[in-house]
Amino acid sequence: MNKDMSPLHRRYLPWMLALTALFVARVLAQAVQWAGPVPFLPEFDAWQGSGLPYPALFASHVVIIALLVRVLFLVRAGAARPAPWKHNACFILGGVYFAVMAVRLVAGLTLLSDVEWFASALPALFHVVLASFILLFGHYLYRAGRSAR
Repeated sequence: MNKDMSPLHRRYLPWMLALTALFVARVLAQAVQWAGPVPFLPEFDAWQGSGLPYPALFASHVVIIALLVRVLFLVRAGAARPAPWKHNACFILGGVYFAVMAVRLVAGLTLLSDVEWFASALPALFHVVLASFILLFGHYLYRAGRSAR
């Protein structure tokens, strides 16, 4: 890491990088299983949590990764402009997203294991990863805004 980065950036960036890396690994694992399945990864269908055709899902994943990388660059450069509406939006969106996907994950592992959408544990888990990124970015914006005052 760059020694010129503020302590705030150094504190958040590794966690945001880790969450991004987890999501990229998920996208690559499903792509591998689509292109030429390997026995050490879950089957292709285990990664599929919706009826969206795989090419469209893959394209949406590429867009999500591009957005995550953009946020990482903004945080790394200290160029993310904090504003109350931004961190509030991240907290609300990320909180609702996290809660819904956590309920989906728990319900799929228990009461609703016979319902396909709930029983798709891998997609739900990686939605929790994305929700965590949004919450973490919101917290970063909140802290950056407080330290700027």
